[in-house]
Amino acid sequence: MILQNEICHIEINIDETYTVDSVDNRHYDVTLNPEHYRHNDLSKTLSIHIGLYAREFQVALIGPYHSYDLDCAVLQDDILTVLQDNMITQIKITDAYLIRHVVLDCLGCNFAIYKVEKGYIIYGEIEITMLDLNFKKQWSFSGKDIFVSISNREPFTIRENLICLYDFENNYYEIDFNGKQII
Repeated sequence: MILQNEICHIEINIDETYTVDSVDNRHYDVTLNPEHYRHNDLSKTLSIHIGLYAREFQVALIGPYHSYDLDCAVLQDDILTVLQDNMITQIKITDAYLIRHVVLDCLGCNFAIYKVEKGYIIYGEIEITMLDLNFKKQWSFSGKDIFVSISNREPFTIRENLICLYDFENNYYEIDFNGKQII
């Protein structure tokens, strides 16, 4: 995933070779492990390259195994908000400092995070969740089956005033930003 603004350029990838507590890991300027994963825990590491105009950082962010590197982060000014399954971590990009870390109470895996006017929308396998700007759950919505598609339909789309969803059985849903089902 690539994000950029007038302050920085950020690239996020999965580091397939990283092992917690190993001396053979590639070098990172900062390693963040907010949930204190250990060597034998099932985890995944996101490699975050932060390129500022004056300097660069390589950050390792260790989190749950079901972490993905597409649509996993939001950049606002000098704050990077990263979703790793049920874990949200905010990093100040100017010094790679951990600002805030929360663990969500949710069902199933979470795939992506999107910034909307009043907070964040989390696209999950079983539920779509709206969080306020302080990451407090405002509402969640579940369908008849998981929100993945075996057809060529996009299972999750955010439009101007609504969220369009297809589940595994090809059921179609539209919900508004208050979590109310329209269709």
